[in-house]
This record gives sequence, C-alpha cells and structure tokens, in this order.
Amino acid sequence: GSMITLPLYTLVLAGTSLALFFLVVLMVLFRSPVMFLKKHGRLHRLFGLGYFLWMLLGFLDAFLRVSKINRVVYDSILGVLGVVLTLTAAFEFQHKNVKNVASGTLDKHATVTHAEMIEHSFYQALNLLQIWFIHSIHPEMSLVLRLALAFAVTAPWLLRDFFPVHKFSDNYNKIDEKSSSLIRLLYRLKKYQYVFYKHFLLHGLNISISIYGHALGNQQFFRLYWMSLNASYVMEFFLQTLVKKGYMGQSTLLFLQKILMLEATLVSLYVLQHVSIVVAMTSLVLNFTNRKHDVANTALILVVLFSVHHYNLFEITQIW
Repeated sequence: GSMITLPLYTLVLAGTSLALFFLVVLMVLFRSPVMFLKKHGRLHRLFGLGYFLWMLLGFLDAFLRVSKINRVVYDSILGVLGVVLTLTAAFEFQHKNVKNVASGTLDKHATVTHAEMIEHSFYQALNLLQIWFIHSIHPEMSLVLRLALAFAVTAPWLLRDFFPVHKFSDNYNKIDEKSSSLIRLLYRLKKYQYVFYKHFLLHGLNISISIYGHALGNQQFFRLYWMSLNASYVMEFFLQTLVKKGYMGQSTLLFLQKILMLEATLVSLYVLQHVSIVVAMTSLVLNFTNRKHDVANTALILVVLFSVHHYNLFEITQIW
C-alpha cells in the first residue's frame, strides 16, 4: 500500500486541536447547563448530553489512552447514539415548515430542516456500519471474505434514495442575500471535503483495508480520526443550536468549525496511509461517470480485484 511517514508532531497538533475544541464547547455548556433540562425536545437534549459525554470519553481514550473500554462496544454505542440523536431531533423538533435558500448550518439565519435531520440519520447509520466493518477486518481473514464484507458494508447505499437529498452546491450556486462570500467558500470546501471523504475515507478505505487486511480499529491515529469524524457530523448541528439560542456567538462557531476542519485534515492524513490511491481514484472517476450507483461502482472494483487475485494476474496487496 501507499505509505507516507508523517512526523509525530502532526498527531500531537491534531490531538491538541481536538482538546481545544472540546474545551471551548465544555466552557459554553458549563455556563448554561439549563439547556439540557428544558421541556421542549427533552429526549433529544438528554441524548445530546449523553452523546457529548460519551464522545469526551472516546477522545480521552484516543488522545491519552486512558480507558480500558472495549472499543467495539464503545464505537457501537457511539454509532447507535448518533442515529438516535438525529431521529429524536427530527421527531421532537419537526421543523417541517422551515424554508432555507439552501441546506446547511454555517449561516447564522439558517435553521436545520426536518429533511436534513432525516438525511443525516442515513450517514450516521453508515458510520456505525463502517466501524463494525473496520473492527472485523484482520490480516488472518481470507481475502475473499474481506472483499465480501467490503461489498456488504457498501450495500446500504441502495437505500440512499429513500432518504432526502440536499446538494452542497445549492449553498454557493443559489445566492442567499443574507449569506457571505466566506460562507459560500466554506460550503464549497465542504463539498470537496465530502467528495474526498466519500471516495478516499469511505469507499476507498473500505476496499483498501479489505485488500491489505490492515486492522485499524484500535490504532491511536485511527481513534483520533474516528472521534473527529463523529464530532464533525454531530457538532455542526449542535453548535448551530447553541448560536441560535444565544449560548454562543457565530464567531465562536466559525472558530470551532475551522479547528475541527484543521484537526480532521491532519488525522485523515494518517488514515490515508492505508488507502490505495488507485482504488480511491477509480471510485472517484466512477462516481462522476456512473453517478448515484455507489453499490454498482464498488462491486465493479471488488470484482476486478477478486479476478486479479483469483487468476494470479499480480499480487493485489501491492496495488499502490
């Protein structure tokens, strides 16, 4: 596989950034703990508090290696909490009448819609399936079984169209008078970040570790990556709520978003050491030539890899 050696300080910088992120959010929460006790949307608030504390434990485990917790159990609970959190938000707050120029949460005047929350639950469920897959892969497992698992973890994309779809591009193509060019630029970056995530860190990573048999689930850099991915998913909504309710300023939200983006970029560099550039680029090209067919595209790559292995054309673990 493609291996890049990264200096240790990048890991320290990433961990420190995430620590700063959690510290700022904790300070905001300590100032107004009453936000978790209000009646409206109580279930969502309590799950939110539980999720945040559970994330904090996971971060301490990733950065300081303090807990003796079984990480498969930890990640399963984190994944389930993520899905439940999204669904309780959708059903307790509804927001069915909210109309924004586009989707997203970076604009101060934007409000998360019911459809965005439901869409989000799909990605939370994908997270849970991906982490189960990552924990299941190990070098002793047969290659065929690993490739079969990679197909199985991609299969839920067949259900994607049952969930609402929001385009990132709406945020910078539809000009919202109340928005700004900085916000539009951040959304454009988010679009590229999403496309990169999907083909390098989702499909690309899944297929690559099924080729190489790399066991990543317990490695420190991966733990930091997994915490920051989950933080990025949930915090985007949570931070916007804090701004809306006056618990925190918009400038703090953008500061926290920038820290999270920096930190997530740093730790993803470590994860990318385990991703085949050839596989990820093939997935990306197929995405643009055969749109909305994630399962078929991934299956095609897996079938080619299986054939190469089966007919001994070359050693697929040497794919760069």
